[in-house]
Amino acid sequence: MKADTGPNWQSHASAIFSGFLGDWLEARNNPLAVPMELFHEHTPVAIHAPLLDAPGSTLCLSIHGLMELESVWAFPGDRGFSYGSLLNSASGQITPLALRYNTGKPIYENGAALADMLEELVSAWPVPVERIILIGHSMGGLLIRSACHHGQVRGDRWVERLSDCVYLGSPHDGSWLAKGAKSVADLLGRAPRDYMRVAGEVIDLRSEGIRNLSRGEVVPSDQGEPPLLPGSRHFVVCGLLSNSRRHPVNTLFGDALVHESSARGQERSGWRLAGTASFPGVDHLRLAHHPDVARQLVEWLL
Repeated sequence: MKADTGPNWQSHASAIFSGFLGDWLEARNNPLAVPMELFHEHTPVAIHAPLLDAPGSTLCLSIHGLMELESVWAFPGDRGFSYGSLLNSASGQITPLALRYNTGKPIYENGAALADMLEELVSAWPVPVERIILIGHSMGGLLIRSACHHGQVRGDRWVERLSDCVYLGSPHDGSWLAKGAKSVADLLGRAPRDYMRVAGEVIDLRSEGIRNLSRGEVVPSDQGEPPLLPGSRHFVVCGLLSNSRRHPVNTLFGDALVHESSARGQERSGWRLAGTASFPGVDHLRLAHHPDVARQLVEWLL
């Protein structure tokens, strides 16, 4: 199979539209809805029959965030370099994989689909899978937690092999920007002017995925909050806009989209993290491809 050179502009457009209206698009079988796919070195991987030149016994799956694609993991100037490839270079037994998915769908639906995919992948992998590492950027971290919940409830085999979960700028307590969109929509919806109420309705036309993001939800709201998966190590990475740790912009905006407290899940009860790290001067997007974060991952995971 010929390797892909990377997502084209149509793929990026689909990712953006899916982020805003992904649940609506999929319900109508619209081709702009992004399907869930697995990639290795920019090449799609067949879940039932993965064909790789040198499959490793450790799978490292990187999961992007809202309106992103797997290309977010590529370091500037070197599309072949990512956290997964770096870990493989240091170990030699790690196969770097990346997920593409419809970020507008409810996070719990994507989580269940990811759990299904991992169960099938482990069964079909050419060599016995001894270890699984999951790395999630932003919404991708919430997707990890959702998949872990579904896999644990069902007793999936892949859960037994999951050694590490890494959350990069994930809004476990919700994103201030997503919360702001909801507040603005509610405010405009109560406005006396018709045109202002219409503007509120337009803002309120956001996907279920974005609504989940504003609350940090990984399961349906009537099911309660699942704990972190026991038996695996959980690591948190936070970004901060300013290089100065105490600068007020960090308090106001965090990494631009997620506050440090939300990335650490400070409102969650009973969390035991194996490690946390904050990087002043690294914004939300660069958390997915930054050399300082890469060095921290090597220290934690190898």
